Formats: sequence, structure tokens, C-alpha cells
Amino acid sequence: MTSARNALVNEYPQFKTQIDDIAHQSDYGLISRQQFIDSLADILGTTSHDADSLYSNATVRDEKAINWVKELKKSKKYKIGMLSNVGPGFVNKLFSPTDQKEMFDEIVLSYDVGIAKPEIAIFELVAQKLGVEMSECVMIDDTEQNISAATSADMRGIRFINVNQAQDELSRLLESDRA
Repeated sequence: MTSARNALVNEYPQFKTQIDDIAHQSDYGLISRQQFIDSLADILGTTSHDADSLYSNATVRDEKAINWVKELKKSKKYKIGMLSNVGPGFVNKLFSPTDQKEMFDEIVLSYDVGIAKPEIAIFELVAQKLGVEMSECVMIDDTEQNISAATSADMRGIRFINVNQAQDELSRLLESDRA
């Protein structure tokens, strides 16, 4: 996935602070999805409908990554969790209930639990829900800050740049575990 927040900040760098502020409020469940969209519209000087379209269009599904996750889950060798800083309604716009079942054993969303990455407690929570030790987890994320936090919590981490790179790094990491 391409983060809509990052895409908007890249397109509207002059509004970075305001976009980050409302995104954090949404991530923690302090504002609803509609309040987020309305606030985004105010910041950008557009209508709520246009802000919703802009935000939705900025989030791009990476079908190759989705298929990879589905394959990993289908193999039954690993437990797959999704840990995401999102506000209400965002995950259901990206993934159907069928997609969610085919991809993840557990889903931990920041707004549901009132904790967000890079807080250590959210990494502990996802490991607990998956029923695994922190040291058995591999956190794959597109931000270095979240990877650093995960590794400081005793997880291993891979910074996601693209699917091929993440697959290669995960394969190497799993091979080193077998050795």
C-alpha cells in the first residue's frame, strides 16, 4: 500500500503539520472518518467529497504485496498480523472482509486500541494476539521509525520499499533462522 498520508504530505508539503495532526487524531480514534475528511477538506480548501476522493485515490493497493501476504497465510507456516495506524473505516475501504480473512490471522488497528506505532505497547499487543513471542515476529513496515521501534521491542524488522526487496529480505532472514 502507498500511504495516503505520505502521498498528501508530498503533494501538499505546506500542510504537513495540519495533515499529520488530523491523521494522528484519526489514528487514535479521537475523530471519526467523516471528521477526518471534513478537516482535510478545510485544510486543503476543498469540499468533503473532493477530499474523500483525493484521500481514497492516494491510497494505492499493491496487488503483488496482497497476493504475497495471501500466499504466506495460505502456507500455514506463519501467523500473519496486520498492525496499522488508521482511523475508523479506512481498512474496510482497502480490504473486503474476504481479503481480511485470506490475509490475516489478527488485525490490530490503532484507533481500536488507542495505541499507535511506534509505541512499544502496540507491538506487544499484536504479538500477544498472535500468540507468539516478540522475538518470533518480523515487522514489515514502510517507515524506518516503526522498524526501529519494533526492533527495540525485540522484533525483527524489514523496511518495505517494494515487494521484491521485502520478499528477498524475509527469505534471507528466515534462512538464517534455519541455519
